[in-house]
Amino acid sequence: MLTTEQKLLCGIAHLGWMVGFPVLAPIVIMLLTGDIFIRNQAKEALIFQIGMIVLGAIFGVLSFVLIGIPFLILIWGAGLIFPIIAVIRICDGIDYSYPITGKFVR
Repeated sequence: MLTTEQKLLCGIAHLGWMVGFPVLAPIVIMLLTGDIFIRNQAKEALIFQIGMIVLGAIFGVLSFVLIGIPFLILIWGAGLIFPIIAVIRICDGIDYSYPITGKFVR
């Protein structure tokens, strides 16, 4: 059973992009906590957000030749939906791993 503090810190790590800190929030949480569950969730969020930034930059450049526009829309949707799903799962007490980047983190 997760404590309220664990749920809150994991939620902040996953939803740090909403307040403009997609990379900084998980890094700060990883450095300040000693709980292994929170660290794993912050690491998941960090790698996912870095992946979204890199893919956004790549598809942003490709949008000049109109190839990247559909992928930018897809990346935007994934960057919006997956962290919200992660917070919902964390609040239910389930250890969440992102579909694509979770394999590399674990």
